[in-house]
Amino acid sequence: MRRAAGCALGALGAAVGVAALVTYVKRVEPWLRTWGATPAEIAAPLPIDDLVVHGAPATTRAITVRVPVEDAWAWLVQIGQDRAGFYSYSALENLVGAGMHNASAVHPEWQARARGETVWLADPARWGDRGRQVAALVDPPRALVLVSPDDFERLERGERAHGAWGFFLEPTGERSCRLVARSSGGPVGEHGFDGVHFLMEQRMMRGLRDRAEAATS
Repeated sequence: MRRAAGCALGALGAAVGVAALVTYVKRVEPWLRTWGATPAEIAAPLPIDDLVVHGAPATTRAITVRVPVEDAWAWLVQIGQDRAGFYSYSALENLVGAGMHNASAVHPEWQARARGETVWLADPARWGDRGRQVAALVDPPRALVLVSPDDFERLERGERAHGAWGFFLEPTGERSCRLVARSSGGPVGEHGFDGVHFLMEQRMMRGLRDRAEAATS
């Protein structure tokens, strides 16, 4: 009888696990992949789409920032481990040795960003090339797209990148704009990556919004 009860509990646990996985895939993942974005924003073409291989899976997330688009850009363009950080959970980032520190002000010396320039995601002394991306598109004050060093070389050869991470600002008024983040290709679409990336990216977007709005209030 004990054996039968153990089998029954095991079967119940397996059923609960399957149900939880199905719920995550069908309900949670679609939400986190499109967090904050309107149907129009999800469907809209963005410059990142012209850089990445056709048919690559993508996430599109968005948030309203109640400042002029130029003010939001000032915070966006200075992202990077060696500059303003990523306005996200630095304590979690530093668990893997990212060496991250988030700025609480706009720094004039960090406002210049050029195509082909490295944007560090983590401490270069510890991570080397694995900790950097390259600016593939810089269009102030509207667009910033990052790719891996290998993908930047592909773009330079006239090929398409395997993956990219882009940020786009769309004015919605004199003192408001939408910040849209689209990730395409690479590990996008993998369950583990999408969950972690959502956790950090939504915090980054909210961190940028909160800093920009506080600075102009």
